[in-house]
Amino acid sequence: MARMFNNTMSDALFLVGGGIVGAGMALLLAPQSGKKSRKELARFGRDVSKQGDKMFRSVSDNVCNIAERVNGMTGNFLHKR
Repeated sequence: MARMFNNTMSDALFLVGGGIVGAGMALLLAPQSGKKSRKELARFGRDVSKQGDKMFRSVSDNVCNIAERVNGMTGNFLHKR
């Protein structure tokens, strides 16, 4: 039981140590400054948001058109009966 606990602790320490080393390497090898990265991320977020709005409007318009067609078809069908 104690041996399993030691293995688990060892694995956890390796995981944390690897995360720290990885974060340090990322900071050292970053291709640009943090300020520039934040600006690019903000721009990317705005672009994705605009595209999402356009897609939402398009889908909404299509659903409305389909609902109007179905309503017209059912109205004609019921009127004929």
